[in-house]
Amino acid sequence: DCDARGYQLKKSKELAGLGFFPPSKAWVSANGFSTSKDNLDVLIATAHNNNMESAVSFLTDLKRLSAVSSYLSSFVEGIDVYTKPDNFLHVSLTQHITATGRFSGRNPNMQNMPRGGTFPVKKVFVSRWENGYIMEADFAQLEFRVAAFLSGDEVAKAEIATGFDVHSYTAKVITDAGQPTSRQAAKEHTFAPLFGATGYGRSKAEEAYYIHFMEKYVGVAEWHKRLADEAIRFQKITNVSGRQYAFPDVERRMNGGVTHFTMIKNYPVQGFATGDVVPVVLIKLEERLSHLNSCLVNTVHDSAVIDIHPDEKDEVIRIINDLNSGL
Repeated sequence: DCDARGYQLKKSKELAGLGFFPPSKAWVSANGFSTSKDNLDVLIATAHNNNMESAVSFLTDLKRLSAVSSYLSSFVEGIDVYTKPDNFLHVSLTQHITATGRFSGRNPNMQNMPRGGTFPVKKVFVSRWENGYIMEADFAQLEFRVAAFLSGDEVAKAEIATGFDVHSYTAKVITDAGQPTSRQAAKEHTFAPLFGATGYGRSKAEEAYYIHFMEKYVGVAEWHKRLADEAIRFQKITNVSGRQYAFPDVERRMNGGVTHFTMIKNYPVQGFATGDVVPVVLIKLEERLSHLNSCLVNTVHDSAVIDIHPDEKDEVIRIINDLNSGL
């Protein structure tokens, strides 16, 4: 309130904003910084490491605001708009948009729904039958298992065979490095190095885990190098399924690394797991359910969502267990 007298602006040497500089040109947008979730996570970690409490508070609130805005537009408004007169939500499921070949849900996006404990949107989805069930059958650690298969890493294969709890191990490594954390909180870090994530911009404890991952899974690290060499030599990567990913602009860096390395590491794993394996399993599951009232209603990355008739719960679970056992 200036009482209609206006304001006089004076030059100041103070820097506006939080005082961050973008780590690379990829961060720069027309409005300043790109504020994607990953970018905000890096900035929050940087602020933590530099004891910038006000920046941590602001960026954490900004991250929450972004999540709430996406939730309202994608799910609340999207569900309302695209629910048909029959009271069913008909999602457009495509496989040609994502770079890896995995399914993507549009109108509205039903592939990146929030976790059940963070937003209550899943409560609006109910069975078409009275006393029916909406069940999600998840492929446990599918992408880690695929990475172990594709890379031939002996440590990873042994852990899968013995049922080793990798998430608890991640929490232990980060906690031992000076940042106490829980198994649930550690999950986001466990397999992140598989997809090109590094410790850059993270806390020292989290950075220690990312370094430890590549030292532990030597076979995965060596496989990543072979993928980089293949991309440089052929300008593409060919997966075991025959699916190919083109990298026409890939170049070798002065330090021996390659450009597009995150995608080079990510695409073969995600593509084979959720672009090749999951669709085949969904077809088999659909065939097994054909004599039942229960039906497949959606797939979310590495899981299948089934609307189960109240009298068929045990039969559907048996079918899924048989598929998991290869029967």
